[in-house]
Amino acid sequence: MNDDNQALHLFCTEWATWHRSRRLFAPPIPQNILARMRPQPVRDVPDAPLSADLSYFNLAVLAQKESRGKFVFFLFYLHGARNIKAISAEMGFSTSYFYRLLRSFRADAYRSYRAMMEPVEQPEEETV
Repeated sequence: MNDDNQALHLFCTEWATWHRSRRLFAPPIPQNILARMRPQPVRDVPDAPLSADLSYFNLAVLAQKESRGKFVFFLFYLHGARNIKAISAEMGFSTSYFYRLLRSFRADAYRSYRAMMEPVEQPEEETV
C-alpha cells in the first residue's frame, strides 16, 4: 500500500469505529426470543470521539449509489470481514477485483467528503 492508500485505510478504519459507537445514541432493536437464547460474545463498548469529519464522511458514504463497491466497503470496514477469498468466491469474482472495488469506493467516498468540506464561495454583492 502506498502512503495515501494507507492513510485512507486508517481514516476508514477510524470511521468504522466511530460508526459502531453511534449506536449508543439510540436504544438497541429488541431481539426475538431465539436470538436472546443464543449466548452472545461479550465485547467492549466502542468509544469513538464525536467527530464532525467522521460524520461528514459517513454522509458521503451513505450518499454513494448502491453498488458492489458499497457492499464490499461495508463488509470490510463495518462487519470486519477478512476471509476475502471466500467472500469473493461467493460473490463470483476474484480477490483482486474485491480489493479494486474496495479501493475505488473508498476513494469515491473520500472525494465526496472532501467536496463537502470545501468552503463555498459566495458571489460578491454589487453595490449600487
